[in-house]
Amino acid sequence: MKFIIMSDIHGNIWTLKKCFKYIENMNFDAIIWCGDYVTDVPKGHEVLETIKMYAKKYKSYIIRGNREEYILQYASNKHKDWKINTRYENIVYTYESLTNNDIKWIKSLPKTIEIETKYGKIYVSHILNCEYVDKCKYKIFGHLHEQCEFVKDETKYIDPGSIGLNTNRAPGAQFTTLEITDEYEIIEKYNVKYDIQKPINEIKKLEMDIKGYRWGKLIIKTIEKGIDYPQKCITEYNKLKNKYNITDESIEMWNKALDKTIIEE
Repeated sequence: MKFIIMSDIHGNIWTLKKCFKYIENMNFDAIIWCGDYVTDVPKGHEVLETIKMYAKKYKSYIIRGNREEYILQYASNKHKDWKINTRYENIVYTYESLTNNDIKWIKSLPKTIEIETKYGKIYVSHILNCEYVDKCKYKIFGHLHEQCEFVKDETKYIDPGSIGLNTNRAPGAQFTTLEITDEYEIIEKYNVKYDIQKPINEIKKLEMDIKGYRWGKLIIKTIEKGIDYPQKCITEYNKLKNKYNITDESIEMWNKALDKTIIEE
């Protein structure tokens, strides 16, 4: 039995399509989708439509990630302070690009899935956790944007990496395969090269790299370098807020943190 494992597309439709040029030539039984399909690169709707198309063609196990949770929270008016020209404008832009059917489909996705196989149970969640793994042979997760595997308490943990925004310092689109038989287990990691200029041009076309909180600038650098610039900027931003005893959101302080993050790297 062979699984394709994919996670963290983050709106990057070009990487998803490029990966499937490889995947469609493979023999496999099912695809495991580990969440975070939208936000960051502004093609979330197209990514969701593509996933639904492939889910009709191939047996698929699909969960939602924290970015889908953010979209649902915003849709239910839980975060009225999330607006354009705030640190959460990325979520707002994405929400406004999605259709009502997109939101309904996201809401229909479970947060976790247990897959029963004759070789053992596979537990799938977006964020790594060590709960609910009794009698579980494999634990599949995403969120970290880095391909990895390890064993803990006789359970094999696998992060397939990120299709859309990998942070392994090796730019490209990452996914992983898991093949299990009575005789062996094979885990293969892929890093597919693609034309990074396509998502970068889309971000620049919408001026996401120069307007407001310039989140797009961080995404472009992540695409180019394979480094988690958004998290580096958030860390620096929080340091500056603590240093100057600032409790409210500050676009000036954010942009200072962003510029420092870009220059230092």
